[in-house]
Amino acid sequence: MLPESSDNFDWKTFQQEYRDYIDIAKLAQLLPVVGAAVGAVANYQLIKKLGKTATQAYRMRLIKKE
Repeated sequence: MLPESSDNFDWKTFQQEYRDYIDIAKLAQLLPVVGAAVGAVANYQLIKKLGKTATQAYRMRLIKKE
């Protein structure tokens, strides 16, 4: 759920959740053979999630200007 304004966004919690989400995926990339496949899927999912977050942050900024 998004806050009413970007000033109220808890960036520290967001960063910690994102870091925790990445940890397991990046750790699995260290495994021989399966690491490449896991990395491809993990990176795709992470970029998709990051894109959605960036889009929402941009929308919040636009709404704040109006």
